[in-house]
Amino acid sequence: MSAMAPTMNRISRAGRLIGARVRLASVAPLVVLLILLKLSISDGGRHPATLSLAQTVVDLLVIVLAAAGALQVPRPGLAALAVAAVAAASTVWSVQLEASVQAVLRWFMYAGLLVATASTLRSPAAARRLVDSAVVIAGWLCLIGLFVFWGAGDSGLRWSSTFYWPNPFAAFLLLVLPVELIRCVYAARREALAHGALSVLLAGSLVLTYSRGAWVSLLIVAPLAALTVRAAPWTRSVARLAVIGLATAAAVVVLTGGPGTPPVSGGVGGRATSISDAAGYSFVGHLNFWRAGLAIFVDHPLTGTGPGTFGSVHAAYQRDVRYYARDAHSLYVQTAAEQGIMGLASLAALLGALGTTWISALRASRRTRAYPLVVGIGLGLTAFFVHSGLDMDWMFPANPAMAMVMAGALAWFAKDETAGETLDRPALRPWQQCAVVGTLLLAMGATQAAHLADGMFASAQELARAGRWPDAVDRYAQAARWDPFSPRILAGLAVALRQLTPPHHVEAEAALSRAMALDRMNASHPVRLASLLMDRPGGGPAELTEAEALLRRALRLDPWNRPDTYRMLARVYVRQGRGEDAEGLYQQVVPQYLGKGLGRPTVLYSFLWPEITGLVLDAADLAIHRKQTIEAVMWMQAVLAEDPGATAVALRLSGFYVEMGRLADARAILESTAAWVPDDPDIVKALRALP
Repeated sequence: MSAMAPTMNRISRAGRLIGARVRLASVAPLVVLLILLKLSISDGGRHPATLSLAQTVVDLLVIVLAAAGALQVPRPGLAALAVAAVAAASTVWSVQLEASVQAVLRWFMYAGLLVATASTLRSPAAARRLVDSAVVIAGWLCLIGLFVFWGAGDSGLRWSSTFYWPNPFAAFLLLVLPVELIRCVYAARREALAHGALSVLLAGSLVLTYSRGAWVSLLIVAPLAALTVRAAPWTRSVARLAVIGLATAAAVVVLTGGPGTPPVSGGVGGRATSISDAAGYSFVGHLNFWRAGLAIFVDHPLTGTGPGTFGSVHAAYQRDVRYYARDAHSLYVQTAAEQGIMGLASLAALLGALGTTWISALRASRRTRAYPLVVGIGLGLTAFFVHSGLDMDWMFPANPAMAMVMAGALAWFAKDETAGETLDRPALRPWQQCAVVGTLLLAMGATQAAHLADGMFASAQELARAGRWPDAVDRYAQAARWDPFSPRILAGLAVALRQLTPPHHVEAEAALSRAMALDRMNASHPVRLASLLMDRPGGGPAELTEAEALLRRALRLDPWNRPDTYRMLARVYVRQGRGEDAEGLYQQVVPQYLGKGLGRPTVLYSFLWPEITGLVLDAADLAIHRKQTIEAVMWMQAVLAEDPGATAVALRLSGFYVEMGRLADARAILESTAAWVPDDPDIVKALRALP
């Protein structure tokens, strides 16, 4: 009996291990789905606290799977881990370490979702339930979009649901719509009704996003769908797709038939025909973003500027003030810019792994009921990665998270001997398990440290808004201790130190200098430091010279989006007695902002136009002082031509006309502005003051 004891112990341990894996297999898919739901309803995964929670839970789930010997890493999982590893390596050359670390942590989450899904599915039925639940999540988002649409009372509103922008929401729908369409084609009559109803809901929502890139992506994958469809009654398939199309069209017509202005002339039809408009704002904007991304790649071909840094670097490569972006609007261009050839190679490996996995899954399931599901998943992933080349899908973590879960399900179907695999075989060697656990523990620690720092940073901002500057300084300092690589925390600390009584100029300058070192391509830090030097008590020529150098550096980093920085530089010139240089600066930069339509109500109007009008007023005052009156009048007239309601400019121009004795011109200017802002007290007062 004693000889049998070790054997019995091993059997007992194996039994407990198998039991643990079975429990994990039943719990892990639910955890994955809850993560998907939480990300998708939280601004597409952009909510910081939600994203930190999702990253932590995924890391913890993978750690548990690895420790239990249940973690299996399929080909796409290895490729996703390779992408994460390359991203981590490229952070060594990053121009903003904090952004790059956050991007690497997101890639660990995406890879974790893929391998956790592939490791815990145990049957085709479990895979179907997982995909069904993912489709339900997308359907729920569509219902939220419908609720918002009805509540807005605007039949031309573009649907975005819980995503703040319609195009990323369309990308989310692309991942599941082909699944339901293909399953509807193959399903029995009763099941076809359910899949058809979901298809109409998803397709109608996709149409009402007015995302032309999503429509084009579906058209591109349509021939692929024809190639992957196996023998089936074509009349039935065409009839079902036709019914779905007609029902979708009817729903769109009913929903868009109410009051409201469509996004483009002609509604959905006009939007579709505008795809070929090469002069359209969206088309030209995308070309500008891609050109800038490729220029960054040419300058940093091997390792790029670091993952997550495109938004910091783009301003230096921007060539038109109307086209500013934090994202390249293409996964592939952005990867080239941020990670260079290494990043492109790892991304190509991921796409290749997904393609070969889909082919394997199609072969493995060709004689099973799961075949339509496999076809739909593959088509959805293809459409998503096509659309990822046309828009900013990956700025919303819910999109790649859903894609990786679908890829995990696809990888499970592609297993060579699914039915013959045993649950008691360890998927990783002991050293590999240790490596996975150790790496993810570090990732969890970094995620939690950043989360704590974010919370303290938000608290410090609230204290600053309340005017409690000493408390704000303490809170910023605590946040900086948790995340010493965050330039925004250091910049906030510098602002708070400057507000103390007396101001702590030296400490504020030190904080901004460190922020500049951590965020080398951000123009705001040298601008703030220059402002400190210009306002330093007892400052002299040396401080002005240093401020000039800092402002010039800022304008090299961002020559288009900082009119106030040009104003600061001109003031430095004036204080140095260099009036001609200030005048030349204004003559150079003012024309680059006028005549671009920036005075019309757009996104740029809200944050850039006030600075532009301030720049023009300063330039006009200096020009008038230096007897360049014609130039000053032309600039102010150009502003009023774009924005007749620019009261400050109207008052200054009318006042100048009064000084010249041109009372009729002054009255005409004021009356024109009053027609746009009839209740403005300054305009009313100026009109009454005219003789």
